[in-house]
Amino acid sequence: MKTFSLLTYTFSHFAVDYCCFRILFGAFSSAAADSLEIALGFITYNFIAFGLQMVIGAFCDKKRDFPAGALGCVLVFAALIVSLISPWAALLVTALGNAFFHVGGGIDSLVNSGGKLSRGGVFVSAGAIGVVLGTLHGSSSDDIIFPAILAAACAVLCYAAHKKCGTECETEFRNIASTKSAVGIVLALALVSVVIRSFGGTVIPMEWKTTAELALVSGFASFFGKFLGGFAADKFGARTTGVATLLLSIPFLVFGRGIMIISVIGVILFNMTMPITLGICAEKLPKNPGLAFGLTTAALLIGAVPSFFVVLGGNIALLVPAVIISAVCIFFAADNKKSALEVCEK
Repeated sequence: MKTFSLLTYTFSHFAVDYCCFRILFGAFSSAAADSLEIALGFITYNFIAFGLQMVIGAFCDKKRDFPAGALGCVLVFAALIVSLISPWAALLVTALGNAFFHVGGGIDSLVNSGGKLSRGGVFVSAGAIGVVLGTLHGSSSDDIIFPAILAAACAVLCYAAHKKCGTECETEFRNIASTKSAVGIVLALALVSVVIRSFGGTVIPMEWKTTAELALVSGFASFFGKFLGGFAADKFGARTTGVATLLLSIPFLVFGRGIMIISVIGVILFNMTMPITLGICAEKLPKNPGLAFGLTTAALLIGAVPSFFVVLGGNIALLVPAVIISAVCIFFAADNKKSALEVCEK
C-alpha cells in the first residue's frame, strides 16, 4: 500500500501542478488586461498556494483522517471548470487546491517513508515537470478536457491511497538533524537554508534557455536533483550530501551560464538538498509532519518574494554567497549519519 500511495501522490503532484499552470498561463493570462494584472495574479497564486500550507498542515496534524490530497485535486478540477467563466476565481480556487494537495502528499511522504529520505524527494520532484509542461501547454491550448479528466482521476486515486495507506501514525526521523543545538536553532538553520536556496534559484544565470523547449530541460534538471537528493542522503548522510552538492554546484552554475550541459549539472546538484531540509524539519517536529512540510514551503515563498518585485537576472554576485550561506546552514543543522525513520504499524 505504501508503494501505491507513493506512486499516486507523485503522479498526482505532476498532474496538479500541470493543471494549475495550465490555468495560470492559459485562461488567466489570456483574460488579463495587462502585464500588471498578470503579475498580481501570479503573486496572489503563490501566496495562497505556498503561504497557506503551514496553516493547512497544522490543521491536518490534528485531523489525520482529513483527505487533504483528494480535496486538493477536487478543487483543481473545479478551478478548471470555473476558468471557463471567471479566470480570477479559477486562479484563487486552483491555488487553494494546490495548497491542500501538497499538504496531503507531504504528510504521506513523511509518515510512510519506511526509514528513507528518498520518498520525500520522489514526491516533490514530480511537480517540476508539471510546472514546465503546464506552462508550455497553457500558453498554446484552451482545451480543459484532458486536464479536467486528469484532476478527477487523481482525486479518486488520492482518496483511495489516503484510506488504504493512512497517515494516522506519527513519524520519528533519526540521525538527520543535528542534536548539538536546540530544536528552534536547528529549525531556523534549516529554514534559512531553504529561504536562501530559493532566492539563489531565482538568480541562476541560464543564457542558454532561449526557447520553451529548453525551459523543459531546466525543469527536468530540477526534477532529477530533488529525486536523487534523498537517495544520496540515505546512502552518504544528510550533512555530507547537502553541503557537498551545494558547494559543487557553484562552478557548474557560474560557468554554465551559456553552456546547457554544464548548467544542467549545476541545477541538479543545487536541488539535491530539498529532501534533507524537509527531513530536518520533520525530525524536529515528529508529531507535526503537516506543519513541518508547510514550514519548508513557506520558506520557499519567502526566498522567492524579491523576484516578484525586482528583476534580478543571472546575478553571480548574489548567487555564489547565497549557495555558500545555504551550505553553511545545512552543515550546522544536519547530522552526518545515514537517515533512519521509524514508522508505526497500523
